[in-house]
Amino acid sequence: MKTLPGLTALCAATLLLASCSSGGSNGSGTPDQALKIGSLLAQTGSQASAVEPLVAATQLAINDINAAGGVFGKNVEYKQQDSTSDNDTALSAAQSLISWGADEVIGTYGSGMAGAVVEPVTQAGALMVSGSNTSSNLTGISPLYFRTAPTDALEAASIADLLVKDGRTSVGIVWQNDSWGEAFEKSLVDNLNTAGIKIAANQPFNTDATDFTSQVNAVVAAKPDAVVFLSYATYTGAMLEQLVGTNHFPSKNVYFSSSTLGSYEGKLSNQAYLQGVQAFQPGAAQDTETQFEAKLKQLNPKLSAFAYAASTYDATIIAALGAIAANSTDGATIAKKMREISGGTGGGEKCTTFADCRKLLADGKTIDYDGLTGGIAFDEKNDETETNYIAYVYGADGKYTVKQ
Repeated sequence: MKTLPGLTALCAATLLLASCSSGGSNGSGTPDQALKIGSLLAQTGSQASAVEPLVAATQLAINDINAAGGVFGKNVEYKQQDSTSDNDTALSAAQSLISWGADEVIGTYGSGMAGAVVEPVTQAGALMVSGSNTSSNLTGISPLYFRTAPTDALEAASIADLLVKDGRTSVGIVWQNDSWGEAFEKSLVDNLNTAGIKIAANQPFNTDATDFTSQVNAVVAAKPDAVVFLSYATYTGAMLEQLVGTNHFPSKNVYFSSSTLGSYEGKLSNQAYLQGVQAFQPGAAQDTETQFEAKLKQLNPKLSAFAYAASTYDATIIAALGAIAANSTDGATIAKKMREISGGTGGGEKCTTFADCRKLLADGKTIDYDGLTGGIAFDEKNDETETNYIAYVYGADGKYTVKQ
């Protein structure tokens, strides 16, 4: 719970009030208030459909935490806040969570939005953990900011390796002109140059644009043997329609970033335009993912894509475990334990569920939480380092499956 302005001074002057601050104890050494977790994820606007699985994953994690006994012997209090898909209104949404007293915030979906809200959230004393922010620009942005999704620098290297493996020699890049896309494009260009792959076309687009004809025409004119999209699915459908449907570029020569991977129902006139498109996605092993997706569908039967859902579940679980390990609801205190419990400092005992990790912590042991996506191991700048990338490929029905 956040301490209101003026309350800190009152507590300092009135030592009788042992539990006046947000770190108050009930006499047993355990905080006397419930841990408050808020999610800051888009439920309206252009990002809403892509974020639906993340909303479900956060709720599932909260359900699992409370079913296992919660935190400090109490159920976690949870508030789901619509960030919208706009950075300016996201600031107001973040302020709503701060006013509510959020100790931890899960989100945001996009890296650009995270850059806009991380300062007010963390300066209010809340821990912020995202399961989908990947921009390298966010590395080290705050001691209270963590992410369970790998940085784009890691993914860019994997994409370049895949292009080499597939025998591609020239590439057209189409990228989203925002802080996320800019950082990703730079990393990809560096990796392509190192791999000796020619960049035949390099086309940014603005996120407020509705016509992408010039970008697609420039790529087609350059005649690359592969095209890579660094863009949200919201924008990619229209470009793929033109690239594959109108210009007949082979869909099997198209590659998506993990943020481009998703459902294109209603975004393409023919789902077969996706056939053979490849992508990487950080996620769970196939059996684990199948079971996880079934649980998410119980919460939201309409779900058909699950990008970043597993890593968002992991973000919520490790945030709650951090509070237990720190024996505190204070963000800065929790942050000091996050690297340790993620396995980033070594020496912890492996555990893979909230219930098992909670028991180990109760027994006074140091844990190393491996989530649905595998190891996390935060580094000294709070970036996840043990990425489990899964290769996917689209079929003629427009659905993607694990590449065999």
